[in-house]
Amino acid sequence: MSKVELLDKLEIRIATETVLKLQGYGDKRAPSESIRNIVARQVKAARTLAKPQAIYREVEIRSIEDSVVRLENGMVFQVGKRIAHWWQGSKAVAIAVCTVGGDIEEQVKALSQKGEHLAALTLDTAGSLALGSALDQVHRFTCERATRAGIRVGPSLNPGYAEWPITDQQLLFQIMPAEQIGVRLNEQCMMIPKHSSVLCAGLGVTQDFDDFNRCYHCGVPKCPFRKLSRKNGGREARGNRQQA
Repeated sequence: MSKVELLDKLEIRIATETVLKLQGYGDKRAPSESIRNIVARQVKAARTLAKPQAIYREVEIRSIEDSVVRLENGMVFQVGKRIAHWWQGSKAVAIAVCTVGGDIEEQVKALSQKGEHLAALTLDTAGSLALGSALDQVHRFTCERATRAGIRVGPSLNPGYAEWPITDQQLLFQIMPAEQIGVRLNEQCMMIPKHSSVLCAGLGVTQDFDDFNRCYHCGVPKCPFRKLSRKNGGREARGNRQQA
């Protein structure tokens, strides 16, 4: 395994219009001025409260067989047949744990307790987009490093996606010192703080994934991020995907 690297130069980019689209507004349904003001305030709050950082390491893959990925340390990921197929050819897996901290979540609770439910919901949505912004930069970091090495990167996925059981988060946290960035797992294998996620990508895949759309393969019904992805012509809108 490579050494753990801290990525703490991440920037948060959140667009007010994206939050409005996730709330169902668009060309056919325009938000009122008061709604737009609430969204703008909470987007600004999310940018201020977010403290993005990630830890990253690469782990050698010994074999990919049917639906499992075997790592150099004897650990086995039960990723399922689709992910195993997508990662064929990989010599290693890039693993990252990313978070924007717990301040957004605490402010969401405070707003809810004061009865400001729309503001709380909006801030929570902005927090998911803040995490998505950070995740995109971690993925870009992975791709740029792979490009310099002359290899292809598979799609960035995580336990809980497709057939990969979320319980494999426990395995990831055995090799990723997530406490360094203040992240832990609860008994349901969900990350705390809420706006945190894991990315895993095969390094050295044989397929070309330039047009891969994570939402297309996800299978979670009534997901607002999937709807936004469709509106954007298939471009992925990342968010908090712990349960994807």
